[in-house]
Amino acid sequence: MNQLNIDELLTLKAFIKEDGWIAILAIAGYAGFGIANVILFSTALKKIPASAGFGIWTGLAILGNTAIDHWVLGIHFSKMQGLFALLLFIGILGIRISSLNKQENINKT
Repeated sequence: MNQLNIDELLTLKAFIKEDGWIAILAIAGYAGFGIANVILFSTALKKIPASAGFGIWTGLAILGNTAIDHWVLGIHFSKMQGLFALLLFIGILGIRISSLNKQENINKT
């Protein structure tokens, strides 16, 4: 982009000039996913502890980014990276299962 004025930075004029509606759609998508992130994460925290929720959420984000890199962008990863992604997935399942068991024990007492 060229040098921008303050009013262009505060509005979408700069994005419309350079990239057209694609940039506006990208910003809207980013905002939409951000709002969905907050809603889904806060819903999850009502059922599981915050430490487990954050670990699971972070792990899912890493696995999702890896999947997009591989299938959409065509970036190949090694067998070792695949193994560690699988271990990460197993860890996510373990955290989720153990936090459910802990929550059930707390509710019984």
